[in-house]
Amino acid sequence: MSGVLVVFYTKNNHSRQIAHEIATKLHGRIDEITDNNRYRSTIGGLIAIWDSYFEKTTSIKYDLKPEDFTATIIVSPVWAGKVPPPIRTYLNENIGKMKNYGFILSDSKAVNKKSVKHFIRLMPEALAEFSTLEQDIDQEIFQKYLEDFADRIRIIIEKEDYYG
Repeated sequence: MSGVLVVFYTKNNHSRQIAHEIATKLHGRIDEITDNNRYRSTIGGLIAIWDSYFEKTTSIKYDLKPEDFTATIIVSPVWAGKVPPPIRTYLNENIGKMKNYGFILSDSKAVNKKSVKHFIRLMPEALAEFSTLEQDIDQEIFQKYLEDFADRIRIIIEKEDYYG
């Protein structure tokens, strides 16, 4: 198989919306990471911050194999300035299987460089990255930046398809 796999995890649907938009632009397949709903309640929100801060992992489910795709895009929220446990677990299980990868981050406040570094540490060879404010998702500037990100991924896919 070739093409793009867009993998996302979400609590509030912002990552889902971004994942669907980038998958549409790249004609990609979408795969949602699910957990055991540990982080869904109010207490779960506190556990989520704790687990993220201390870089814990959790049990997850997903359907598609990233090794079957030319490129994998991870769409993730930022929790406590760090990688959410479901995304951390997914990357621990799959980073070595991904041919090319990039990531998109969203948060309710500006994603700082330190937060991006936490993701880069797990994805050291990311070919493209993009971060956005959740409130900007429906704005024109978001669409422009998302299109720029998609263009970088398209170049990678075209090279892979051409050179084999």
